[in-house]
Amino acid sequence: MQILESDKMRNLRSTLIRYGTGVLLPWMALLVALLLWPVIKPFAMPLFLTAIVISAWQGGKGPGLIATLMSGLILDYVFITPQYQLSGTWDDVGRLVVFGFEGFLLSWLVVSRRRVEIDVRKSREELRALSSHLQTGVEAERTRISREIHDELGQALTGLKFDVCWLRQMATETTREAEREKLDETLKNIDTAIHSVRRIATELRPPVLDTLGLTAAIEWQATDFQNRTGINCRLKGIDEDIPLGREGTTAVFRIFQEALTNVARHSSATEVDISLEKLNGRLTLKIGDNGKGISTTRHNGTHSLGILGMQERVRLLHGDITISEKDGHGTVVDVNIPIERNQSGAYDRLTGESP
Repeated sequence: MQILESDKMRNLRSTLIRYGTGVLLPWMALLVALLLWPVIKPFAMPLFLTAIVISAWQGGKGPGLIATLMSGLILDYVFITPQYQLSGTWDDVGRLVVFGFEGFLLSWLVVSRRRVEIDVRKSREELRALSSHLQTGVEAERTRISREIHDELGQALTGLKFDVCWLRQMATETTREAEREKLDETLKNIDTAIHSVRRIATELRPPVLDTLGLTAAIEWQATDFQNRTGINCRLKGIDEDIPLGREGTTAVFRIFQEALTNVARHSSATEVDISLEKLNGRLTLKIGDNGKGISTTRHNGTHSLGILGMQERVRLLHGDITISEKDGHGTVVDVNIPIERNQSGAYDRLTGESP
C-alpha cells in the first residue's frame, strides 16, 4: 500500500513539474525579450517558439500545448498594440493564429521525435541485454561442450588406445606384418584424434582461463598464436593480478582472441606487441602490429563483424575501445575497461539476472 502511494506521489510530482515547465518557460521568454528588447525587437517571437519546443521536449504534448497558449496570450497582451489588453487588428489576430499553428506543429513534431528517440534507446538497451544474455549462454555452452569432449571423448579414445596397445603387444612373430603395421597405424590415428580432441576442447574454453586467470590465458594464447602463425608476439607490462570477474575476464579474452585473428587474416604482420596493465582502476589491453594497417572503410563497414563484436563486448563492460594506425603503418587496438564496475559481473547488472 505504501509503495502504491509513493508511486502516486511520484507521478503527481512529475506531472506538476512537466506542466509547470510549460507555464514557466513562456514567462521566462517574456523576461528575456523585455531585457533584450532594444536588440531583439523584431525577433521576439522565436524566443516563445523556443519555449514551446523545450516544453514539448521535456514534458510532452500537454505542456507543449500549454506553452503555446500561454505564449500566444503573452504576445497578444504585451507586444500587440494596444498593449496590456487582449485585442488587436485582424492582421494581428492572423499572425497569432499562425503562431499558434506553428507552436502546435512544433510541439507535435518534437514529441514525435522524442518518442522515436525513447523507443530507439529502449530497443538498443533490449538488444544489448539480449546480446549479453546470448554471449553468457554461448560461453556456458562452450564450457559444457569443452568439458564433455575432454572428459568423455578423451577418456574413450584413451581407453581405445590402451586396447590397441595391448593387442600390439600380444602380437606374436606369427602375426602377419600387414596386421602389425595396421595396429601401428591405428595407434597413430588414435594419437592424432586425442590431440584434435584436446585442441578443440581448448579452443572452446581454455582451462587456463578458469584456473589461472586472465593474465595466464593471455600469455598462453599469445604463445599458441605465435606457434601456429609464425608471427612473433612480444609481451610487455603484463600485470599479474587483475580482478575483473568471470564475465569480464571472458569478454577481454575473447576480444584479445579476435584481435589476434584479425592480425593473422588481414595485417600481413610479422610482429605483435601486447600489453596488459592495471592503471588508475582500469584495465588497459593494447595489441599493436607492424602490418599494413586497417582502412576506415573496413573499420566502419557492416562486414566487419569481428570488430563490431569487440565493440559490443567492451560496451557491455562499460569500457571503450579504439582502433587506429600505428606510426603510419600497422594497427593498434586499445581497450580500456573499469575494473571496479565489473568485479561482480557487468552482464548481471545489465540483464538483471545471473547467468
